Amino acid sequence: MGGTSETISSTFIEYAIFIVLLPMLAFPIILFLGHIFNGNQTWVKSAKEGGLIALPIMVASFVLSMLLISEFIGKGTGGHYIGDWLSFGWMSADGLRIEGKAFGVGIYIDHITVMLLFVASFLCMLINIFSIGYMNTDPVNDNRNHRFYAEFVLFCSGMLGMVLADSFLWLFIFWELMGLCSYLLIGFYYEKPSAAYAAKKAFLTTRVGDVFLVIGLVMLWNLFGSLDYADVFNKDLIANADPGQLQLALGMMFIGAVGKSAQFPLHVWLPDAMEGPTPVSALIHAATMVNAGLYLVARMFPFFGAESMHGELVDLAFIIAAIGGITAVMAAAIAFVQDDLKKVLAYSTMSQLAYIFTGLGAALWLANSLDWHHDSKAHDIVVVAFGAALFHLFNHAMAKGMLFMASGSVIHEMHHAHHDLHHHDDHDDHGDDHHDGHHDDHFDAQSMENMGGLASKMPITATAMLVGSASIMGLPLIGGFWSKEGIIANTWRVALDDPRFFLPAACVLLGAAMTGFYMSRMWFKTFAGKPKTEVAAKVHEHTPWIPIPLVTLTFVSLSSVILAGMMFTHWAGEPDGGYAFFSKKGMLKGLIYEFEHV
Repeated sequence: MGGTSETISSTFIEYAIFIVLLPMLAFPIILFLGHIFNGNQTWVKSAKEGGLIALPIMVASFVLSMLLISEFIGKGTGGHYIGDWLSFGWMSADGLRIEGKAFGVGIYIDHITVMLLFVASFLCMLINIFSIGYMNTDPVNDNRNHRFYAEFVLFCSGMLGMVLADSFLWLFIFWELMGLCSYLLIGFYYEKPSAAYAAKKAFLTTRVGDVFLVIGLVMLWNLFGSLDYADVFNKDLIANADPGQLQLALGMMFIGAVGKSAQFPLHVWLPDAMEGPTPVSALIHAATMVNAGLYLVARMFPFFGAESMHGELVDLAFIIAAIGGITAVMAAAIAFVQDDLKKVLAYSTMSQLAYIFTGLGAALWLANSLDWHHDSKAHDIVVVAFGAALFHLFNHAMAKGMLFMASGSVIHEMHHAHHDLHHHDDHDDHGDDHHDGHHDDHFDAQSMENMGGLASKMPITATAMLVGSASIMGLPLIGGFWSKEGIIANTWRVALDDPRFFLPAACVLLGAAMTGFYMSRMWFKTFAGKPKTEVAAKVHEHTPWIPIPLVTLTFVSLSSVILAGMMFTHWAGEPDGGYAFFSKKGMLKGLIYEFEHV
């Protein structure tokens, strides 16, 4: 949030390009090898049809990300780093050079980058592990898993590139790459009409938002003569910008975020995205696509926080919070009546993302209204409000990734039990969740009405889903509690100063109660009581690879209570070195704030 710009040259920064480049290069390699060796037993058993090629690539990206993050954190600064990867001097004519800077690709690292980079790289790695256990044990996926893993690594590359990009232009390029990959992965079973329809629906709906995003970027270019963060976040340039035009440009960009993060009214694509395999659902809902819209809005903070724009952008901050509040209640109400396990989680995603939008809207209003540059108390209020919204993004990503993988584990084992029970041929009975409830006319493996009593049969999965549900509900001392209640507290704080915010404030409070109901209902219908069908009675937890990410994310969600205090001030960009990462002062400050205000 605060701090200074610094261009650095170090081993980790110079090699950070490989965080994006490695998965991007893996895309054609997996696709080519899959085409050549398709059906070969060595390719199937040893390489897992590309899964064991993608995995070390994603591990390498995660390790490089952690090295980069550790170096940034080790500096103990509230600033940001800028580094150039490629510079195209021959493209410097006709406005492409701003004050002697040629068009190129670079890296921009600040506290927002650090958080999203960890979330994306960590979850992409875990979802890759889950995919090997999930995709490679269903015969319906035979001879086409290489296509899944190729599109998977390209999707991950798009998200990582967007997070590390040093300009809104490159953010948009990687943003569109993710849009293409979502189309390919949602429509993975393209021979099925509903999957093909869902893919087109997702692609076209998000394109509506992208049109407005492009308009906003053009307006931003017109205001600043550049889309590089180093230029558009410059305080002097912001001071010279017309507030009305800037608010309109940011509003257009926000519509793009609404489409990408499935907020009202561009929310219609997300439930249909369940037609893709469960690893795709986890990828879209937790690690990549829906977080992109939140990242875009968080990136707008320097405009709202600029002293020269004091009080000029509060209307847009309210719109952001209002859209979030309305979506939170609407999606939670729809989740009430869903019997499809994955659709409950889909609407839960919409609702929880709406919480984060509301939290960001409140934080942006505070940054634009309070004299936080000179008043230390106001500064703390803004820092913690922004940190709470970002921390809920972290908590939701970890919990929702775990929930989708746990649901995939349930559906996967239900299919195997159904097949073993009825002795159908492999093609008719096995299959990804793409076929769940559709391929077999008499049995829906995704319906909670066919489950029940699975806790004793799938203890790891049941525990993971219980912890994930508790985090989403915001039960005390689990990750989601600290962030969700922080959002509610700060939204009501704003409502006391701006009566318009009573709408989103009331919505997030009501939504919190509704979340507790539909998440509890989901867990009890799936895992509690007695098995409702003969298939549920035969389920066993035996597929390798799948438990690894579930156990890992269970631990992360449970330990978030410790991360809360550490991260609140750090992710928000607190420039005071006394509140640096792993600082006792920073941890206590975050925890004490929550105890006082929740």
